[in-house]
Amino acid sequence: MKCEFLTLADAAQVQGDRILILGRGLRCLTTGEGFPFKHHLGVAASLLVGGVETNQPHHYTFRVSPEDSTNEFVDVEGDFEKTRPDDTPLDDDQHMLLAANLAPSFESAGAYVLRMLVDGEELARTNFTVLDSAPAPAS
Repeated sequence: MKCEFLTLADAAQVQGDRILILGRGLRCLTTGEGFPFKHHLGVAASLLVGGVETNQPHHYTFRVSPEDSTNEFVDVEGDFEKTRPDDTPLDDDQHMLLAANLAPSFESAGAYVLRMLVDGEELARTNFTVLDSAPAPAS
């Protein structure tokens, strides 16, 4: 199985054989209110499911965490099974679209990473940054 793309957005939704993405390509989130900072994120992915991997269940995880930490931060999980049409050769890859919307709470500024795992194996990752533009408290 291969990931064609994994992206952060303002919102994402799978509708039939299309994926709808609003505000694709988020790389930086900025808060003007300090921390903790809650922000809505859309996650979209396109997979190529190998012929021998079709017609069987798979488990996926979208995981958001600080880049320098192995601690889990936010997980969105689900299951899918991509059906291969009977008249399709076994070596033909099938497209699978996945999307999720989440609202993680960030405790501090820094580098974060979104990982996509399928059946426990990391297929893709994308990095983003959270910045604080809140004025420093007066001393």
